[in-house]
Amino acid sequence: MVALFAVVSATPAEAPFASWGYRGDAFQVWSGAAWVLLVSAFIHHHLWHLAVNVYWLWTLGRAVEAAFGPLAMALLLLTSAFVSSAFQLAIFDEVGVGASGMTFAVFAFGWLARGRRTELRSIFTTTIGAVFASWFVGCWIVLTRLVANGAHLGGLLFGALVAEAVVMGRRPRLAKAGAIVLLLLALGVSVACPWSATWWATKAYGAHARGQYDLAIGAYDVSLRLRPDQPWVMASLIRAYRAAGKADAAASVLARLRTVSPDEAARVDVEGGKTIE
Repeated sequence: MVALFAVVSATPAEAPFASWGYRGDAFQVWSGAAWVLLVSAFIHHHLWHLAVNVYWLWTLGRAVEAAFGPLAMALLLLTSAFVSSAFQLAIFDEVGVGASGMTFAVFAFGWLARGRRTELRSIFTTTIGAVFASWFVGCWIVLTRLVANGAHLGGLLFGALVAEAVVMGRRPRLAKAGAIVLLLLALGVSVACPWSATWWATKAYGAHARGQYDLAIGAYDVSLRLRPDQPWVMASLIRAYRAAGKADAAASVLARLRTVSPDEAARVDVEGGKTIE
């Protein structure tokens, strides 16, 4: 994480990993790059964000690794990274950045595991519990969309289920089933998310690129019903209508686009003029 942060800081471009095939957005995930959900958990754009996550992973993670071994720790980090990022995507329609989802997973795992592994109690204290509870609740109330609250929730749930499944043993089958369900849901969300405007727009764009204009038009329409204020989707819908020979429908959407984004509407107007010529 520190090395990746150094690369980000030393690269002047807004998207320093773009040349490596990483954009880190929902559009890329739903275009077939599910691996973005894993990678995004290791990237930080601000020093304070990196410092907070590295501190807690180092403080809590060392205790968990000492108790359960490096392999178990690695599996917990990697699976919770994917699950927490998928939760962020499913709830907020965006890919978050940072390791806070993993941090909450390690906390939840260690907090429950301390009931059976007494060596964890010196680290996972009541004070630490209060800090994480305040962090979790405070971010949802005060910073709802400014931090990756979906990732916090996903990590917390996943870490707790894994602890119940492999350590606590109270309802191991139910807990294992729950952890597996979360993993399957995360995989599912990386492919299909029909309540998301961005997912529909991504599917529409793919159909549009393949020349399936009627399919693209339908998907663009669904995306705009879910979230009307998307200039690029409206512009793409206009282009799809024009390509399908539906000039009246294109003109109707263009009129709406002028009220949302005059600049985008002007660009589409110019394209229309070039097409007519």
